[in-house]
Amino acid sequence: MSGRRPRRTLSPALVGAVLALLVAVGCLSAAGRQWAYGELIDDAPVRVEGRITAATTHRNKTTDYTVTYTVRGRTYRSTTLSLDRLATTPSVGAPVPLEVASANPAVARVRGANLPDDDLPPLLVLGALTALILLIGLARKAAVNARTARRSRRKGGG
Repeated sequence: MSGRRPRRTLSPALVGAVLALLVAVGCLSAAGRQWAYGELIDDAPVRVEGRITAATTHRNKTTDYTVTYTVRGRTYRSTTLSLDRLATTPSVGAPVPLEVASANPAVARVRGANLPDDDLPPLLVLGALTALILLIGLARKAAVNARTARRSRRKGGG
């Protein structure tokens, strides 16, 4: 007997369970943030006119737009606005009517749009529920694996 303990390895099920937990927490956090931003704008909206100042077209033919706007003398930029509700086709120089949060002007949405986006929070909550179901299954698998390993060590060791 060498006196060394056998090296323990992480169970793939345990690693999967930890990853599922991280996905669930991330999804719920993102959904909560979206709802909070929407409430922040709804509490005290400030109407401003923004302009599309840049457009970046990607290989898959999607285009991201940068919208620049000014509130109380300070300039803000957003690349995450959904421009689906614009009356015109988005292009550099086009005006964008916005509503921004009075308490935090960096939080903005296109006037008439919903924030949170109608589809995003339910999708994030669904992702979190799926991850939690996966977490439960993987945690059970990890527990069974650990129990089996303990039994086989007992049988082999004594």
